[in-house]
Amino acid sequence: MHPLRVLLFVSLALGVAVAAALGAALVRLGVPQLEAVILGVLAFAVFLLPWTGVALWAFRRAEDLGLLIDRTQALVEGDAQRPITDREYHGEVDDLARAVDALRVAMLREASWSAQRRATLQQISASLGEGLLALSAGGRVVLANDRVSEMFGLEADPVGRPLLEVLRNHAVAGAFDQAREGKESTSRTVAGSRQIEIRVFPVADSPEVAAVGLFIDVTRLEQLQRIRKEFLDDFSHEVRTPLAGLRSAVESFEVGEISPEQEEQLRGVMLRQLARIERLVKDLSELNRIESGELVLDRQEVDLNAMVREVVEEFRERLADPFTGQPPRLTVRGEQALAHVDPARAPQIFLNLLDNAWKHGAGEITVEIAAKDGRAAVRVSDQGEGIPPGELDRIFHRFYRVDRSRSQTVPGVGLGLAIAKHLVLLHGGTIRAWNRPGGGAAFEVRLP
Repeated sequence: MHPLRVLLFVSLALGVAVAAALGAALVRLGVPQLEAVILGVLAFAVFLLPWTGVALWAFRRAEDLGLLIDRTQALVEGDAQRPITDREYHGEVDDLARAVDALRVAMLREASWSAQRRATLQQISASLGEGLLALSAGGRVVLANDRVSEMFGLEADPVGRPLLEVLRNHAVAGAFDQAREGKESTSRTVAGSRQIEIRVFPVADSPEVAAVGLFIDVTRLEQLQRIRKEFLDDFSHEVRTPLAGLRSAVESFEVGEISPEQEEQLRGVMLRQLARIERLVKDLSELNRIESGELVLDRQEVDLNAMVREVVEEFRERLADPFTGQPPRLTVRGEQALAHVDPARAPQIFLNLLDNAWKHGAGEITVEIAAKDGRAAVRVSDQGEGIPPGELDRIFHRFYRVDRSRSQTVPGVGLGLAIAKHLVLLHGGTIRAWNRPGGGAAFEVRLP
């Protein structure tokens, strides 16, 4: 019971006791009993009149205060949605209620702003291509975006858990330990097949966050750097041979005293080496256009059987050049096979496969065309030495040569199969290679 109510009831009991004591005193003084009772009742009535006003005021204030206390307690416990002033209070209690309600509105506004800030921070962290993780001074995860879970293969939500429970990685733990001591750090770690760079920074004057870590997946960057190095090595190797031939021919001209036959031979060498460099530059430019997405296909429905036969005839004419040597035996067999391809680009695929079979094969080259499983398939087979089993996965790499010791005797720069593969993929098809049981290699292209 509210203390005001207790005080009022005690006062009422005292009023009854005083009236009774007054009546008893009057009886002892000789006043008739009836008159003494009437005087006692009149005395109590005189006391009751102001008490009633005070009681009404006190009961009302007590009710207002009780309700205000309950709602303020609910506000403290987190129920800020219920209004305080949805009813009228009395006197100064109403002023107090309005002040508490203003505080409630301010708390709602602050909570809304905090929620918006957290949502914005979550959106920013989620949109990052890198992993972001924030740690409290106690070593618990305060914030972690989905990229962190993806990088380290986390299944459960890491927020609220100790870092060592979330990531059992010594490099990460050590970097955060340094940051919590006020030191920035940059390091590398491995997570599965990923190479991850860790950058951790201390956060000063923050009650919630002690350190923030940025996790950058540098796997692709490492691959690109390796590809770049391999490309430069391969390019320098391929250019060195024709340049050496050109230098030798030029030096022979400078020496002088050469016969007309020798001069014609040297001119032929120079033309072949220049053509080789020109072909290298052209193929590199073509491959770059394909890989960068600059090449746009003009797809049409064509019969690959007819297209491949035209390509074979063109290849025969090309090999009629006296510098190319004895043309191989070419056999074409197949049936109608419709495909949705670019009629200007698809022949380039088969020309490169024929060129590869002629350079590295022997005997007869066989070309077969068929419709298989809803796709048009073209197979080019040779009777050469085949492909070393450990190198089957590498033959479509740029500049790759099965036997580099034959680079000077076998024409080409090792880009034909790489161009063929990228054109096939650009058409939405597949290409594969294998060694034939009877000897030689086979390449099969399937196009939609």
